[in-house]
Amino acid sequence: MDTTRRPTDELLDVARVLLLVQGAILVATTIEALIWSLVFPGAAGTPFLTSGVAAVLVLVASARVRAGRSWTRRIVYVVEMVILVNLLIDLALAVVITGHVPPVVVLLTRFVLPLSVIGLLRQSTRAAVARAAVSPLEATS
Repeated sequence: MDTTRRPTDELLDVARVLLLVQGAILVATTIEALIWSLVFPGAAGTPFLTSGVAAVLVLVASARVRAGRSWTRRIVYVVEMVILVNLLIDLALAVVITGHVPPVVVLLTRFVLPLSVIGLLRQSTRAAVARAAVSPLEATS
């Protein structure tokens, strides 16, 4: 059994944990959207579908993210960007309608968490590329 770990594995482990936390939040949001779509059927289930798809993609990506899988990283980037765009729309609507910014928890879970995941994935990619750029002669000295 090979127990050697690459330097990027720790960054990807933290990214996986953050993706699991984000997936759990999205599952709770999906359940909430389902309940509200049953009570107020005006939105036609769109919030339920978007948060459900995002939850599935984030949870699958958290299980599949590896150093060599660029397609998984791209899926995570797209989902995180959709979350950030939705935050901007919700933030603008909240300020226009109520005149107040949403609570800090909303900003942490919908702004800081996606930025952290994106940053960790980009940093792990840079570390893998930098490690591969080292020549075999430099690695032995």
